[in-house]
Parts: sequence; C-alpha cells; structure tokens
Amino acid sequence: MAMSLFASSTLATILSLALLQSSFAFLSPNSVNTRFSLPFLTAHPNDHAIHDDMNPIKTSSTKHVQINSNNKSSNDENSITTKIATVAMAASLVLGSSAAWAVSGGGLDYANLDITGQDFSGGNYKGKDFTQVIAKGTTFANSNIQGCRFYKAYLVNANFESTDARGASFEDTSMENANLRNINAAGSYFGQSLIDVKTMENGDFTEAQIPVKTLKLVCEREDVKGTNPVTGVDTRESLMCLD
Repeated sequence: MAMSLFASSTLATILSLALLQSSFAFLSPNSVNTRFSLPFLTAHPNDHAIHDDMNPIKTSSTKHVQINSNNKSSNDENSITTKIATVAMAASLVLGSSAAWAVSGGGLDYANLDITGQDFSGGNYKGKDFTQVIAKGTTFANSNIQGCRFYKAYLVNANFESTDARGASFEDTSMENANLRNINAAGSYFGQSLIDVKTMENGDFTEAQIPVKTLKLVCEREDVKGTNPVTGVDTRESLMCLD
C-alpha cells in the first residue's frame, strides 16, 4: 500500500513538472514582444519620436514616452496575463503533487502520520522518518528499518519481529505489547518504554543505548534469552545482563 501511494504521487509530480516547464516556455524571450511596456512609464531605446495614427508627439532627447493607439499593447498585456496565470496553475499542481508525495512517504517520509494497522512487512525503509507516527498494530516484520527515527511514536502492539533495526531510534515511544522477537537492534536507542514490550527473545541489542534504570528492569524479564538467528549473538550478553 505504501509503495502504491509512492508510485502514484511520483507520477503526478513528473506530469506536473512537465506542465510547469511547458508553461514557462510561453514566457521565453522569443515569445514575448520585447517592445511591450507599461503605458506612459517605459521608454524604448529606439524611439526618438513616436507617432500615433493621427498626431505626431515629440519627445525630449533624454526621455521618451511610448504611446500606442492601437490594440497591440493591450493584446500583449492580456496575453502575458494569461500566460502568467497558466504558470501559476502549473506551479500549484507541482506543490499539490509534492504534498501528496510527502504523505505517501517520499519528501517528509511518514512523520506525524496515522498508519495504524498497516502492513510494512518485508520492505526497505532504511533511514525513513517515523517521528510521532501512530502505528498501533502496524507490522514491520522482516523489514529493513536501519537508522529509522521513531521518536515519540505510538507503537502499541506493533510487530518488529526479525527486523533489521540497527541504529534506529525508539526514544520516548509507547511500545506496550510490541513484538521485538529476533530483532537486530544493535546500536539502537531506546527509552523506558522498552520494559513494556511483549517479548525481546532472541534479540540482539549489542551497544544499544538504554537508560540505566530501564536496563536493570529489562534484565529481569524472563523473555530476555536466546540467540539471534542472524547474528548469532546471545540476547542477555548483548544487553550485558549479569546472571
């Protein structure tokens, strides 16, 4: 689902950028009358004396006033106004598609989104930002979440079984009943909510940053045991729990 949203929003962005590029072509120097100017305010360098259809108007040698009695100046002004409006419309499409891209996990990743119950299993989300995300019951099983940021995320009942979570940040999260079985969390960062997870069995927490008081309580858990199936590291040893 996440990848489908990403693909759709990326296509929308490409189409919008193409429209924006073609719109700017309207305003290129070759398409705009270079003699167009604001009436009575701009002088043209080649005009020493400019005549309307009926009466000649003499000007000084230092300043020249351009007056055009036909409708050319008016038509040019209307044309440019229309082109500017077209460019503005294209720009709004680009901004709109960019926002959609951000929501689907591109520019701003998943920060502050509600992804409750969604399936992120088996994916590569390395380095993604899940700050303050609501992910109740969401599964990340067997995914690569290396370096991901879950700061202040709501991860109640979330499934991180067999994930590669090396260097990920789980600080100030709510992890009640979260599944950390077989997780590789080497070098990751945890807060006191780690004591609320469902299981840590077979997890690798080598050099993980855990508050001292929390670590003491973690080591008292019965499920802190086993060996990580990927790294071969003993769970209790990775936490430096004293038997």
